[in-house]
Amino acid sequence: MKEPIKIWSFYDAPQELQDLSTNGGDEDWVAVVPDYLKNEWIGWLEEGSSFGCCCVNEYDHPLHIDYKVRIGCHS
Repeated sequence: MKEPIKIWSFYDAPQELQDLSTNGGDEDWVAVVPDYLKNEWIGWLEEGSSFGCCCVNEYDHPLHIDYKVRIGCHS
């Protein structure tokens, strides 16, 4: 079975994922995207969506090298 995309509200996400953010307090959501989906277009995880109405930043996952972490922010 393939891993699903995992999503948390920012302050409920694991600390190591929160620590990736460089946005300074405007974060709303955190998603971990597994390797088989990391290059797919996923509209509800894009900038301008409810996930990140202002921006969505992408980072390498600190523990799973092929996974991506997306953090949605409101400003």
